[in-house]
Amino acid sequence: YLLESTLIGIMAQRLVRTLCSHCKTPDGALQDEVWANLTEGFSIPKPAAIYRPVGCTECRHTGFRGRTGLYELLMVSQPFSKLIKAESDIHALRQQSIRDGMQPLRVAGAMKIIDGTTTAEEVLKVTSSLT
Repeated sequence: YLLESTLIGIMAQRLVRTLCSHCKTPDGALQDEVWANLTEGFSIPKPAAIYRPVGCTECRHTGFRGRTGLYELLMVSQPFSKLIKAESDIHALRQQSIRDGMQPLRVAGAMKIIDGTTTAEEVLKVTSSLT
């Protein structure tokens, strides 16, 4: 069977530690270069404030409690399928997937930072090999 005719979609996931809701505290603003690294190519406004872990008895003094997922879903479109058939490089495939509406893992992580679920350090730690 041919890959381009059988592939429907591809999903990637990473787990990040979740900030403890009992002790997380505002930590000022995120550095511009860190935010630019996370949201490269996307127009996502930087959050006015971010949170940092503190530690309490609820989280065993780690500042984190549990994990949450970052997800990236690529649905294979006709243009993407043609790139597979043409044996295009990974850069061309990635650009087409973003044109098709895929939200990269780092952007999913940026959304978790905006809503105070996790930290930029956690997102960068689990997505560092994706640059």
